[in-house]
Amino acid sequence: MQEIVPVFIGGVALDAFLAFIFTFVVFLFLGNLAYLLLRRALDGRVSRGTAKWAAAILQYGIIVGGIYASARHFLAFDPTAFAASLGILGIVLAFSSRQIIQNAIAGILITINRPVQLEEWVIVSGRPETGPGKVQDISFTTTTLKGLDGGLILTPNSSIITSKVINYSRAGLQEIAIPLTVPVTADLGRVQEIALAAARDHPRILPHVEPAERSAVQSLFDLPYIGRLSSDLPHTGLAIFEPKVQVTSIREEWVRLTVRVWIREIPERDRIVSGYLDAVIGRLKAEDLLEAKKPEMGSAPENPA
Repeated sequence: MQEIVPVFIGGVALDAFLAFIFTFVVFLFLGNLAYLLLRRALDGRVSRGTAKWAAAILQYGIIVGGIYASARHFLAFDPTAFAASLGILGIVLAFSSRQIIQNAIAGILITINRPVQLEEWVIVSGRPETGPGKVQDISFTTTTLKGLDGGLILTPNSSIITSKVINYSRAGLQEIAIPLTVPVTADLGRVQEIALAAARDHPRILPHVEPAERSAVQSLFDLPYIGRLSSDLPHTGLAIFEPKVQVTSIREEWVRLTVRVWIREIPERDRIVSGYLDAVIGRLKAEDLLEAKKPEMGSAPENPA
């Protein structure tokens, strides 16, 4: 009978090496399962950031502990065999999915640099742009945003690192442009007065601020970019957030205006814009400024006697 020669990899029998790989995958699964269960148990009882990091510590503890126990049992702590097994596994992962490795490294950089955090409102540029979204979760490879329409946006962590990210939560406010179209025959001066008055009267548009929130808004001037914005003004204060109206285009029968206003409640942006436009349109209709007027025909001269 022919003797079967065992196959070795790095000084470890092939069956022991395969058993190590199998237990490695099992502990990866158990770590992810523990993460989900602990997050579900802690959500609502502690802050989302605390729940996430507690679950992550448990997840990586199970994975590292499992690898340690597996290596001790199957690889007998042979440094050469252990390094060889990890080297082979790393080569396989590198060739199988370069994107996963990039996103995993990006996840580590996000954890260290913290360009975005949970509950913040951000926009991640790219093709396509995400639009305003609230950071729901930051995992090892993916950042999850919740858009204004309630949809979940799964963004690779590499996009957070390599793309332009606009963080509205840290800025504390957002400037929005509201289009407004009126007939070319309308009194533009009066239209601008109505548009500005409606913005100043709106309770959720700056510089209209409730007394209880005034100190919070004043603290915005400590932010670097707000300081640069107000550096050229003689008196810094809420006046820099005054609404503005600009004429952006003129067609044969219509004039397009843009009203630029500042808001603090970024998730309520669409509702604020809708309420503002309702108020403006109501005032314009009351003064008959939305109806295109036909030029009056001049009366014919009287015949001389």
